[in-house]
Parts: sequence; C-alpha cells; structure tokens
Amino acid sequence: VVNNALRSENFSCFDDLMTCVKEGITAECDKITSSINNVWFAPSPFLDLLRSGRKYNNFGIHGCGISCAADSLAAVKKYVFDEKKFSLERIVKAIDDNFESDPELLHVLRHEAPKMGGDDSNVSTEISGIITEMFADALEGKKNCLGGIWRAGTGTAMFYLWHARNLGATADGRLAHEALGTNFSPTLTAKVNGPVSVIEAFSSQNFNRILNGGPLTLEFASSIFADDSSISKVAALIRYFISRGGHQLQLNAVNADMLKSAQKTPEEFRQLVVRIWGWSAYFIELDKEFQDHVISRQEYTV
Repeated sequence: VVNNALRSENFSCFDDLMTCVKEGITAECDKITSSINNVWFAPSPFLDLLRSGRKYNNFGIHGCGISCAADSLAAVKKYVFDEKKFSLERIVKAIDDNFESDPELLHVLRHEAPKMGGDDSNVSTEISGIITEMFADALEGKKNCLGGIWRAGTGTAMFYLWHARNLGATADGRLAHEALGTNFSPTLTAKVNGPVSVIEAFSSQNFNRILNGGPLTLEFASSIFADDSSISKVAALIRYFISRGGHQLQLNAVNADMLKSAQKTPEEFRQLVVRIWGWSAYFIELDKEFQDHVISRQEYTV
C-alpha cells in the first residue's frame, strides 16, 4: 500500500500521502473481507460449544509489516517533506531497482532513518499509531458471513517471510524479498536502544481496536536467565509493558552462537527448541530461512 501511494500523483504534502495510504488500506481490507464467504468448519463439538449463541464468530486480519510501513513513511516525511534532502522521484526509482543504482540512499534509509525502537523512533511510532487506526477504521462496522465482526491485528503468522517473498524494496531501506520483522516488532535492520525503548515504541498504539493477536517479540541472550538480578530486570520489563497497555509480549531465550553451531552440526542439537510465532519448533527441523530469521533478530540484554 505504501509503495503504491508513493507513486500516486494525488498528493503535494505528507498529509495528502497519508490520505492515499488510508485509501489503499481501506481498498485492501474491502478486497479481503469480500472474498471470505461460505466458510466451512470441520465438525467439532468443542468448537460448536464455543460458537453457540453466535458469540465466537469473529474473523481477523493480520497486519503484516506494520513497522516496515511506519519506518518507510517516517523516512519519506523526514527526507522528502521536512528536510528536502531527497526527492520522492529518487526514492521511488531506488525502490524500483532495489537500490542498485543508489547505494548512498540505501545507506541513509537503512541505517540513519528513523526506526521504531531506535534513537529517533518518535515519528515512526506516531505513524504506526495512525496506520493501525486506519486499519481498524477500514474494518469498523463490517460483518462477516457468520454474523460476527472483523478485527484488525498486528500479528503476522509466518507471513513475515512468506509475504516478504513477493514484496519489493521499501523506503525504510529494506531490500526486495528481505524478511520483515516478526509480528509487531522492529525491523531486522533497526538500530534500537535496548528493550525499554522497544517496549515504549510498541506499546503506545490503541490496542483496543487492533486485538487480532500479534505479539511484540523480544529475543534475550539466554545467559541472563542464569542470574537472579537479570531475571528480576526482565520481570520489571514485563510489568512495564503491561502497565503501558501493551497487548501481547513474547520472550525468547536465544544464543546466536549456539544456533549457528546447530546449523553446522544439527545432529548435536536435536533438543534445541525456538519460538517461531504461536508455536515452537525444534530448530534443526526448520527450513533454513526460518533458522536465519531467528539468528538475525536483535538479541537483548538487561
């Protein structure tokens, strides 16, 4: 939606661009909701019990790549409209050729532009709140084929890889087909300030309207759980997230060196388990792209 909006001729300022983005989100939600009809469920006594009285008939849509979209728009706002450092035409051209002809722009957008959870995250975080509200507005009042409502959400399931395969380069400096951040989490290339700044950036949105799942996923160095003081700090972070109205938090204990070793000698790490989304898996049984994604995520300490 953002990439299409950047090519629109219907805006002359950033607010006009955001209007184009809202129109694109609405059109995409209309397309999805109108295509889901006559849903059939396999017979299940437990499911039938939950659905009695038409109480649990709601459908939801995952909002994949929200941080990528917010960071892209924040970069355009900063460099095109506020500072006038780059032209929009230059950014669009670079996106179209996967930044191959403009390595300078790639460096700025990838490493210096605002990122949710980073040094200059306020703009990206504010924009993420705006686009999630647009997402919720696009589904407001819609009924599904079972009479339930449609809910917006910040989850991705495995689409942080699957959707990225068909997605070209983006204005946040992400390259074509490069994986998105998992669920509602920072982009993989974001230079963040640590878990506190990430929690603040990803817990300020109005989650009353985007409740269709979607955790903030944080990978902690496994060594911190061997120390009582560090465990207490992690517990304090969780309380802080909840006190700020955060929706869902997923914590993983990882050791990047161990994961890389498991790729080389999988027979020695048959019991190594990692969290992928709403499920965990034996690391050596995952496709390599999932393994690489887990390794490339930010590893936090406290």
